[in-house]
Parts: sequence; structure tokens; C-alpha cells
Amino acid sequence: MSAPEARAVPGRDGSRQGHRPIRELSGPVAALIAAGEVVERPAAALKELIENAADAGAGRLEIEIADAGRGRIAVHDDGCGIAEGEIALAFHRHATSKLARVEELARLGSYGFRGEALPAIAAAAGRLRMISRVAGAERAALIEFEDGVASAVRPAARAVGTTVEVDDLFANQPARRAFLAGARAERSAILRTASDAVLARPGASLRLKLDARTPLAHETVPGDEEARLRAAAASVFNQRASERASWLGARSADGAAALDGLAGAPDDARRTRDGMRLFVNGRPVHDRRLSFAVQEAYRGWLGAGAFPLCVVRLTVPPEAVDVNVHPAKSEVKLRDAGLVFGLVQRAIREALALGRADSPPRLAPRAPEAGRTPEAWRTPEAGRAPEAWHTPEAGPPAWAVGPTAAWDEPGPRAALPASAPRATVLAEPRLGGWEDAPSAVRADALPPLRMVGQLHRTFIIAEGPGGLVLVDQHGAHERVLYERLLERRRDPADGVQPLLEPLLLNLDAAEAAAWSVARERLDGLGFAAEPFGERTLRLRAVPAALGTADAERLVRGVLADLGSEPAEPERFDRAAASAACHGSVRRGAALDPPAMTALLRDLERCRQPHTCPHGRPTLVEIAAEDVLRQFGRK
Repeated sequence: MSAPEARAVPGRDGSRQGHRPIRELSGPVAALIAAGEVVERPAAALKELIENAADAGAGRLEIEIADAGRGRIAVHDDGCGIAEGEIALAFHRHATSKLARVEELARLGSYGFRGEALPAIAAAAGRLRMISRVAGAERAALIEFEDGVASAVRPAARAVGTTVEVDDLFANQPARRAFLAGARAERSAILRTASDAVLARPGASLRLKLDARTPLAHETVPGDEEARLRAAAASVFNQRASERASWLGARSADGAAALDGLAGAPDDARRTRDGMRLFVNGRPVHDRRLSFAVQEAYRGWLGAGAFPLCVVRLTVPPEAVDVNVHPAKSEVKLRDAGLVFGLVQRAIREALALGRADSPPRLAPRAPEAGRTPEAWRTPEAGRAPEAWHTPEAGPPAWAVGPTAAWDEPGPRAALPASAPRATVLAEPRLGGWEDAPSAVRADALPPLRMVGQLHRTFIIAEGPGGLVLVDQHGAHERVLYERLLERRRDPADGVQPLLEPLLLNLDAAEAAAWSVARERLDGLGFAAEPFGERTLRLRAVPAALGTADAERLVRGVLADLGSEPAEPERFDRAAASAACHGSVRRGAALDPPAMTALLRDLERCRQPHTCPHGRPTLVEIAAEDVLRQFGRK
């Protein structure tokens, strides 16, 4: 049979091109392509090295990071090591000690199994160096890679265990390096990877040195698994949260699935999901369904926008979970997902109820409290009606807001008639018929508003020149504080409010990492603080614009927002917007008439009163004509 005729193939511009023969990719090209799938960022390389150490039975890990992982990643462990005759083989693709037959894929008990991590990291790094020694060997073995090319194995000195040093990551992939996230985001991802390793294996010690700081240092403690996990949670989060958390322990009816962990107290809830740590057979996973199961378990304890601090560790038979779904192994498929979700919800609900029975009654927050409001804006505690406080057992009161409110429950809702008034953002003043209006105002200014009352402890009802105006009390106060903070930055002579006594804040690992980046921005806003130890902050003053806001919650909230690098429009100053958000009056807070009137007056004086710093409207208007039409008077 004659050779097949070469056919022309269309080019990108539509032109016909000559036949291009099929050929096997060269080793370096194939290695770089594989590296892009396995090692997409520095944290991914660190994760693979930590998992290799765990599979080797390491009881202690020392990690060094420079330039957010792009400059250097070094992991030292005291595991079983790699024999001198196998150290070069460890860098061959698909070479592994974890499995040998296809049947073993169904019952994996190790973290790694593909044999792709080490060759991928070696291909992506400018330089890689491994030193390893096994018990009984007279010496260690050393292998080095330069731009993916290995040197000959030679002897070296080291105790039993393995050291892997990765320098100049993605040196051979400039496009990948150019598209990495900022240094802050990469540090945050590295810290998350290391802290997940601590929570997954609290029986091993781990120390992370991240760009000349040590935000995470965990030493294992004697005792049972609960004691070790609480020590790990104290290292990752903080001691108080660890002590207040309820222990989780449950098993399915058939005994196949088990769960342990910690359910954080409602008072330790956060505004982000960073405190929710989920593990399946020791692997940290990001699973929306499991996250939803945890959030549903806290339903009635937390309000809208609040996420629990918890550590949930599931153990299921290896054959009941598929970990070979994603190159990073961060996604899994469960054979009986319904059973697992029910187990998670039951364990957390029982732990929260038991924790409440064993402790004095406390309030169930309806929303994450970022700080108390200024005195002039807060209704006195003694003036609140007794029904303002409720417990989860009593069920949500009729006025509650957030996920516990009756109108937030799923189910049929009454539809508004087609002729219902439409709410529009109040974009410009309409002065006709408003007797107290000034003769001239700015084009973007608000008209004077007359306070009428409060709706659902969320909106201020006001009367404007064009009709009914609803003001979002949180968004409006956020705008007022934001502009005051920016004014302070333009005029540094504007006051700060010294604290009567310096406040010592014990930061968690993420907050400590964020402080080094956020320090200058917080100083510019009027926060006076300095490190007082490796993970302790001494706070001496806060911006005067924030009044009597809870200083500790305020600083923690700002550090959390800056550490996660939220995606906000660049025209907004993130530090000022975050401080204003955490220092403003919250949804669900009862305000007295003088406080609501004062807020309206302050909003009227703002330069941009129509939106909060995050771009959401602060107020909407329902035209008087629409209200009259609803009553058949027009």
C-alpha cells in the first residue's frame, strides 16, 4: 500500500498550509507541559513537597520561603528518606513508591500516587537540589537540576530525612511567572497550604518561615487527638478560638464513615470562608457541597455574611472516594455524598447544642459584628425591648434579619402587583414642593431628608422632596466613615484616638502574614500599632473617625480583608473601605431617632453620598406619584 497522500491543513488566517507530520514531543517540552498542570503556582509546589514528606512519615517539617515562593522554596523533613540508588529515579515521570497495580487506585492510602510532582517541579524551576538519607546508610545522596537537566548523584552529609530546595520557580516559563498573582496573594496561598498540613496532621510539628517572618509554628503536644488538634488550631487561628470550639466526633450508622474536628463558637465567625477547613481522608478539599452542609449546620446560629470557623475531618473507606479527579487532588468525588453531608450536619448541630448547654447563655449573632457603633449612634442596651435578644432554640423572631429571618426562608412569596411602585436610586435632588430645601445645591448633593423611622433594623425610612427614601444604615454609615478616613489621609494632623491602655492582639497565622503588608496603609489611616513578638500586635490608637468601634474586631477585620486581597475597583482605597465597613453600624442594629437623624445629616455632607465604598447604593427613592397611585389617588 502506498504512503498516504499529504494533505494541506488550514492555517489560522484561513490559508492552506502543507502537511505537518505527527511526532512525539521531546522530553523537556513534555515535562514543561506536565509541570503546568501540576505546579500552577508556588503554593502548589509546596503542597506536593509537604505531601511527599507526610508519605515518608515525617514528624517534623521546616519550611523556608523567599520572594513569595518565586525566589525559593525549601522543605526539610525527618522522614524515611530516599535511597541513593533511587534518588535519580524519583525524578522520572510516573515513578512512584505509592502503588504498582491498577487495583490499588481504588484503595489509596497515600497523598501522592501519580509520580508527577518531583519531575514537574524540577522542570519548572531554574534550580532544584535534593539531599536525602535513609536509616542505616553511611551517607546522604545529593542530586541537582539546572534548567531541568540533572547532574550526577554524589555523596553529601545529612541526617535521616530529605531536603528539597527549589530556586527561581518558573524560570523556564516566563508566561506562567508573569501571570502569577501578587506577592500578597501568593503568600496567603502558601500560608493556607502550610496551615492545612498542620490541621490535617496535628501529630507532626511544622515551622514556616515566610519572607523573614515566622507566621506559623506548630509543636505537637502529648495527649489524644483532640488535644493535638486543639493545639494545631491554636497555632493556625488563635488560642481563644481553639478553647471555645466544640469537639466533633461522629460515626455513620454502618460505621463506614467517621468524622472528627472542631466546630468554632458563633462568636468566632468570620466574614470570609478562610476559617472553614475541610478534609477527606487527610486531604484538604474545596467542595461547595461540603461547605454548604457546614453552613446549613450553623443556620440559626450565624447571620447573613458570616462564615464559621471550623475544622471538619472526614474519614471514609478508600474505595468510597475518588481522589484522581483533579491534578492538584483538591477535588474529590464521594460515593455516598448524602450520607456524608448528613453526618456533617448532625455532628456540628449536636456539638453546638452541647456547647451551649455546657456554657452560660449567650446571644446568637444575626450578622458578623465588626465593631460597636459610636455612642451617639447606638441605642442604649437598657432601652431595647426584651424580645430583641433571642436564643437559637427559641427560633427566629419576626423582626430578625439574615438567614434566620422568616422572609429569607425558601418557599412561595407573595408577588407585588404589576402597578407596584418601582424603587430607583436617588441620583439627584428634586426640590419641588419641599419647603425647607435650599435654593442651590451641588448637582450630586442629597436634598435634606426628614427621618421617619426604621425598617427591619436595616433601613432608615425618610421623607425626601420627591417621595419616600429608604437609606441602608450600614452602607450610609460606611460612606460617612470612609470619607472621614480619606480626609484624615489628606490631612495627617487630623486626630487619632489613643486607647486608655495599649491593646495586645494575638494574631493568627493569616493575620500575622497580612500585617507586614498592611502596616503602612493602616498607619496612614491613623492606626498606631507595632509588633510585640512574632505573632502579637500592640495597638495604641485608632482613627478618631471610627469613634468607639471595637478596636480588636476592627483591626482583625481589616487584616482579614487585606490579607485575602479582595477584588474591589482600584479607585477605592481598600484599607479605608475595609476599616469603614468594619467600623460602621451593622444590619440588625436598633437605632434611636437622634442617631438616625445624625446619620442622615452626615450622609448629606458626603462628597459621594449615593454609594458605599464598594459601589452599592446607599439609598433608593419611591416616587410620591407611585405611592399615590397605589392608593388610587392618582
